[in-house]
Amino acid sequence: MAAALRSSQIIFLVLLCADVCEAGFLLPTHNRLLADERPAQVSEPTADSTVEKHSATENANKHTKTPDPVHQQAVETKAKYPILLAMHNRLESVFGKSTEAWYQDWKLWAGLTFWIAVWARWLRYGYDEIYYQRALFAFGINMLILHILQYAPSILVGMVVVCTCLCMQSLFQSWIWFKTANSDSEVCKEALATVCRHEEFDCDTLYLDLSLPFEQIVVLFIAQMGVWWFYMSSILANFNFNNVNYLFWLWGFLAMQITMIFNRGDDSVLGADFPVRDVYHLAKISENVSFKLKDACSDSSVKGDRFQLSKESIITRGVMGYFCNAILREIMAYTIPLMLMGFSEPMDFVVYCVGVNFICTLDDMTLKKFVLASRAPSSYVANEGMDTKS
Repeated sequence: MAAALRSSQIIFLVLLCADVCEAGFLLPTHNRLLADERPAQVSEPTADSTVEKHSATENANKHTKTPDPVHQQAVETKAKYPILLAMHNRLESVFGKSTEAWYQDWKLWAGLTFWIAVWARWLRYGYDEIYYQRALFAFGINMLILHILQYAPSILVGMVVVCTCLCMQSLFQSWIWFKTANSDSEVCKEALATVCRHEEFDCDTLYLDLSLPFEQIVVLFIAQMGVWWFYMSSILANFNFNNVNYLFWLWGFLAMQITMIFNRGDDSVLGADFPVRDVYHLAKISENVSFKLKDACSDSSVKGDRFQLSKESIITRGVMGYFCNAILREIMAYTIPLMLMGFSEPMDFVVYCVGVNFICTLDDMTLKKFVLASRAPSSYVANEGMDTKS
């Protein structure tokens, strides 16, 4: 009798306190009720069973074609904006990769036609700010960049080719504009005239702020290079033709390149062109002139004594400034549509249109005026006269 009573107490506790007893020695109630439906013994998985299970999972994934999370998110985002999606699809049918042979793609020949035609016009008649010419030039380069990336073995290789070509174009056009506008003899005569009289030098970039210490210019150069590197790294890491939006690419051309960057002169959102001619001018006369801030000239109590800079210092400042404000500026101007077309949200497009502009304007400053005065005008005039005769 006592044994039966004890057994009934244990059964009662099992039914009411199964979850409490689970950690001790009893199975949970729902597991006990399903015990008959489960196999009596679960064996350890063998290597063969693991391989079979993995193969079955791969086969199932192949049949279901499960998309990666990034692609799935892009598809879901596009579905939120049916009008944008429809316009993207229409543009993709025109500007997307349409053939496996790179030389059969129409973008290559159309882009080369625009690029060569505008360069021929500028080389023959000189560069001028004609809006439609600059627009055709930029659109031709955009199509060439798109073509290179679509047929490159990887985005990294394609971007290296694109950046190299844009760097060479920047160097070539700087040389052409400099030689066309000012021959070397004209600059020498101008340098001679500068030393013979007091002249003002206008500065709107920190690289040519002659009153700043050289260490500050080096830090500026490193900072600007780093920010540009972050920008380019973002493109290399995130750009994928499976997730691009061709509508954003087209609007990057319309809203950024031919509205905010090109044909704007000094008001360009990427800043004014780097004054190569001024650097050459200062380097020619640096050993024979001294500098002083104009505001400090009228009041002797203001800190601003005359100072001198070596030719090496001016050239180094000019090289760093040219690299950031000419070469990197050229690369950014033509790769901004690539960055913008990688977004899926319209608000990201709007935000980055504004945020990306500061990279090339990091060195912009309020206009300063420096007064140049001769240190030894007679000897300089004599030397320049000998140089011009020779």
